[in-house]
Amino acid sequence: MTTLKVIKNRIRSVGNTKKISQTMRMVSAAKYAKTERELKSVRSFGKAAVQFYDLIELNPPIDPESQLVITLTGDRGLCGSIHSGIAKAVITDFQRLSKLSMKTKLICIGDKTRVILSRDHSDKILWVATEIGKKPMTFIDAASISQKILKTQADNKFHQTLIYYNKFINASSYSVSAINLYESGALYESSRFLFYDDITAETIRCWLEFTTVAIIYWLLKEGITSEYAARMNAMESATRNASEMIKGLILSYNRTRQATITRELIEIISGASAVERKD
Repeated sequence: MTTLKVIKNRIRSVGNTKKISQTMRMVSAAKYAKTERELKSVRSFGKAAVQFYDLIELNPPIDPESQLVITLTGDRGLCGSIHSGIAKAVITDFQRLSKLSMKTKLICIGDKTRVILSRDHSDKILWVATEIGKKPMTFIDAASISQKILKTQADNKFHQTLIYYNKFINASSYSVSAINLYESGALYESSRFLFYDDITAETIRCWLEFTTVAIIYWLLKEGITSEYAARMNAMESATRNASEMIKGLILSYNRTRQATITRELIEIISGASAVERKD
């Protein structure tokens, strides 16, 4: 039979967990409000680069011989299945590409997907960027990541680069999305891309570098905002579950206490009755 001391310790332990989850929810809510405001300006900034690709009708290759997959997540947990959702989408993509005998490699921006994907696909991981989500993401951070991605593209000559990220919808929902990151060769193959006399190959290269940074920065902000919203909701659910658990433990404590009192009264009355019969 569970003792009163054990139940009391459980109530205290769950109460401490509830305080932690409440604090984490408030912190996540404050960070979410800030990142959501930043995302509104960054989103238009990043979509401008993507819209250019749509205007010149750039299409990914139908049967690429090699593909580079980039996952944008974070390093921190306690935010539901937001990281595992991207990992599942990448695994599904790998299964499809393996049937086509296509060369695939992986870059993990954020340590969470690295932990999941390294179990079965560690040989595909080229490099990992960490410290994502622990500090506010800046444009300079995105530039460093983009520069390394472009170098990886150039060294390995991938025919297609696909970025998986969490697209923020609202405070309670997000979706796993993918976007193509084009390189200079795709521009030259487009029939609608016009070259003017004063535009040089160096200008195009610089412009592609800038748009790559803009897209990476935008997608990282999308993912971080989704992560804060998911953590806020997860901590709210944890707080609610802790409250319900405490109610159940208090009810169990009162029942156990009442049973203990009743048992002690029975023992006292039985003892008094035995004494009276002897007299």
